[in-house]
Amino acid sequence: MCTAALALSSCVDSRTDPPPPPVKVAAKDLYGTWRGWEGSSLTLEAGSRAVTVRLDGQEFAFDDAWRMTGSGSWRLLGPGAYRGGNTVGNGSVIHVEAGPRTGRGEEAKPTAPESGPSGPADPGDVTSRTEPPPEKAVWDIGVSKGEKGELRLFFRTSDPDVRDTYYLTRETTTASP
Repeated sequence: MCTAALALSSCVDSRTDPPPPPVKVAAKDLYGTWRGWEGSSLTLEAGSRAVTVRLDGQEFAFDDAWRMTGSGSWRLLGPGAYRGGNTVGNGSVIHVEAGPRTGRGEEAKPTAPESGPSGPADPGDVTSRTEPPPEKAVWDIGVSKGEKGELRLFFRTSDPDVRDTYYLTRETTTASP
């Protein structure tokens, strides 16, 4: 008697970490520049203006290999208001919409990367991330706390089941003597 096994495959969460515990913040807690992987940044200004520099796409958009440098708007969603799934947890969520910065009618061009403090464990060669960004990109960014209690922003990259996490940490400035 012969027995055959049928292998089935699907997206499987290979990383068992759930989203971080919910964090509640006010908009004023988020003002400033947040630095990410390979020179990326997100600046959140009062008045709902957002500025992105080489910010990678969220979830499946990350696989399209573009990096957004441009501006747009942001708004803060309170805990429980985000209805897009569990990829950013159920605490405060920052909704960002941005389009590429243009000059003289040209689309923003990718630039050479700089070092950044955090990001996906191995998101690939940043120099290959040169596709033009879309006309408009959207991110839903969670708020978490680091080991020392400091705020961190995060979103998922690639397949949400894989849960690669892209962290942004607040830029700190040092006073001049």
